[in-house]
Amino acid sequence: MFILAYIFIFLMCMIGNMLVGVIVLKNRQMRTVTNMFILNLAISDLLVGIFCMPTTLVDNLITGEQGNEQ
Repeated sequence: MFILAYIFIFLMCMIGNMLVGVIVLKNRQMRTVTNMFILNLAISDLLVGIFCMPTTLVDNLITGEQGNEQ
């Protein structure tokens, strides 16, 4: 169940941020300064999802920390 939750969050991160990128880059009306800032945030969120989420999942599986601290 823990792995499925991570996979779901990872996929939502990838899909949502890629959609932001596609929309901003395809439509010329969307290329405002504010939307370029949002695009940069989406790119950084993609990189966090790609590099940090898998390593966090593996670390949590190895150490057994699955949110059940008391």
